Amino acid sequence: MGPYYYYTQSRLMSRQGKISRALALLREAAARDPDSVFLKRELVQLYLQLNDPYSALGIAQELTNKDAEHAPSVIMLGGIHSALNQHVEAIATYEEALELDPGSEQVHLLLGMEYVRNKELDKARQTYKKLTEIEPTSFSGHFHFGTVSVALKDYDAAESAFLACLELQPDYDQTYFELANIYETTGRDQRVIETYESLLEKNPDSIKASIGLGHFYLKMGRVDEAKDRFEQLKLKSRSNPLVIKQIALIYLDQERHGEAVETLQALLEDTPEDRELHYFLGMAFEGLDKSEEAISAYEKVPEGSPFRQSTVIHLSFLYQKTGNEQKAVQLMENAIEKEPDQPDLYLFLGAIYEDMEAYDKAIEILKKGLDLEPDDARLHFGLGVVYDKADDKEKCIQEMYAVIEADPAHAEALNYLGYTYAELGTNLDEAEELIKRAMEHKADDGYITDSLGWVYYKKGRYQEAIKFLEEAAKLVPDDPAILEHLGDAYLKAHDPDKALMFFKKALDAREKEEEDTSLIEEKIESIENPSAGNG
Repeated sequence: MGPYYYYTQSRLMSRQGKISRALALLREAAARDPDSVFLKRELVQLYLQLNDPYSALGIAQELTNKDAEHAPSVIMLGGIHSALNQHVEAIATYEEALELDPGSEQVHLLLGMEYVRNKELDKARQTYKKLTEIEPTSFSGHFHFGTVSVALKDYDAAESAFLACLELQPDYDQTYFELANIYETTGRDQRVIETYESLLEKNPDSIKASIGLGHFYLKMGRVDEAKDRFEQLKLKSRSNPLVIKQIALIYLDQERHGEAVETLQALLEDTPEDRELHYFLGMAFEGLDKSEEAISAYEKVPEGSPFRQSTVIHLSFLYQKTGNEQKAVQLMENAIEKEPDQPDLYLFLGAIYEDMEAYDKAIEILKKGLDLEPDDARLHFGLGVVYDKADDKEKCIQEMYAVIEADPAHAEALNYLGYTYAELGTNLDEAEELIKRAMEHKADDGYITDSLGWVYYKKGRYQEAIKFLEEAAKLVPDDPAILEHLGDAYLKAHDPDKALMFFKKALDAREKEEEDTSLIEEKIESIENPSAGNG
């Protein structure tokens, strides 16, 4: 029997869902006709269907090696590189395809997408721009040029691109949303409103546009117009619980918890079978700091709900907050028993034990989580914090290094490790480097800024310390530790008046937080009464 027989049998098996059998037959067909480009391309597609991109890659490379001028094979090879997240290789392959077919819209779009994935936005934009020059009616070319221009904050170019899209396809809703976003970002409030109104004129049933316009009215402080918009939407969609649910979720997102509760309770009366609404109702009650009502709502979320794991976490912390620590622990332990392969559950149970100051138990449960996910940066970070609280600095430091190894951009771990070294007075150069790396990711974080100031303090560079500690105090005005650090730095810089001022501010802040004030009181006393021998 010839290759065509095996090919047709393969297609039959594929239609019946017998993919492995289809593959065996197709491989036999290709073996009987080894020069068939068609059969090899079919093999590539079947391997991809079976989630075996490496086998597909080998065949695609074989095809391009045989005929480097065959653009479809080159494009296929690029797609496999992309599926394997081999973006550099995909880019090189699509560039070859573009040389073979310079006018191809498909290749321009694929190449632009790979440039975006490889974070080469300028090259992506150039590629899309070239496409619109070759083919001015390419809607996709203009649209992608616009989205990349937004990412590059070239809002004028983005606006022109999206306006061109409206000329080509005036009924595509997403273009209006992109324009509204540009106008909002650039402070052109009236244009935002006009854009939403233009969309609603073309598509009066656009729920997203109605909600977007209402949300924008709220942002502008035009509360009455926002309420009118939401009420109109409710009236139009009274028979559509999905719309009402979306409005309730917007209330939640805007932290308008009272309105969220009211809307969700009314919706539950109309659709009592939608028990997942209790999850959102619990969140709304939490926002109102009504713990008992929140617990009551969360307890009604069904076992099979996709929100069940989040519900268990919320419930556990609420039980703990209301003084029922044992119930909090029991709930989390039961959840772990049912789903022992969920690292998040170990993370949150560890946090509960940490708050209970049961550090040994916290360490034990976090280690179990790490047995499941050895490279989970969150679990390593949580374990490091617990070791610190248990006064095991060495293991704390080890865990912070593990976090940074798993996630080199983890600003909190970089800062935590740097500050720990500063407190210990060791490895101060490394501490400075770590904290500067943290600042690259969170430039305006007051606590990271404070850490850098504290490193300079420990290095004896008091003026530099003051500079960063003052900035930290602006970012986090009422933090007692930052204020105390500033007092320490000014005292070392021979400015006792300013030191006293910041020590007193730190004292007030500690008293408000009901923290121990004995050390700060000693510092104040040493300045106000130097003769007492505390200087």
